[in-house]
Parts: sequence; structure tokens; C-alpha cells
Amino acid sequence: MKIALPLTATDEFSPHYGASAKFTVFDVDPVRRLVLRRLIVVPQDSEPCAWPTLLRAAGVDLVLAGGMGRGAQMHMAEHGLKVLVGVPMGTPEVLVEAWMAGDLATGVNTCDSSGRGRHHHGDHDHAGHCHCAH
Repeated sequence: MKIALPLTATDEFSPHYGASAKFTVFDVDPVRRLVLRRLIVVPQDSEPCAWPTLLRAAGVDLVLAGGMGRGAQMHMAEHGLKVLVGVPMGTPEVLVEAWMAGDLATGVNTCDSSGRGRHHHGDHDHAGHCHCAH
């Protein structure tokens, strides 16, 4: 199984999927709770709507994200990717280990488009939805 987490340009867990610069992909054995290998995937296309295709091509099954708009979540599902949102800040290794152990406590999706207004994440301002035509 492969799990992807969005990263900032400095390799830290990105709290917002749409503002990430790259992804870390963990190839894991969830039964034995082992990380088999880790790789970094850098999208050539800066448009987040193109990323599900890239992640699926890398064999990703699950994306762990702090925040992801509903449109982006639906786009991920269209590509056969499962998404877990509300993931807290932490190092990618610790987050993946917590998920494998069944101990990953999730909170609020920081990009929830429930009408609570606009959210601002660094230089990425949005209303909680995917801006692509998908």
C-alpha cells in the first residue's frame, strides 16, 4: 500500500493540499506496520487538479491531508484515491506510523466549505473548493 502526504518546499507536512509543493510517498506494509520505502514526488504541473493523476500513476492508494476542499476530494475519488482529512501537523514519518497503528487522531478539515467563509493558507486563499473544471 502507498500513502502520500503533501509537503511544503522545505519538506514539512503541508497543512493544505492545494498549497503543497510536492508529496512524500510511503510504501508500507500495514499488517506488519513497516515502512518499506519512501520517495518524493514533485509535480511538474503546479495545478492541484492534475495531481490525482500523478499520485495514482505513482501507485498511491491513500492521501493524508490536513485540509482539502470537497471538490479536490471528489476529484481524488474519481481517480480511485482515498483521502483522510483533518490530519494534524507532524512529521510525515510520525503521521504514517500513527495511521498504521490506528492511532492517527484527525480533527477539522481546514478547507471545509461549510459556508464559514474564506480560509487563508499562506499565499493560497480559497473558499474551500477545487477551482478546476472537474
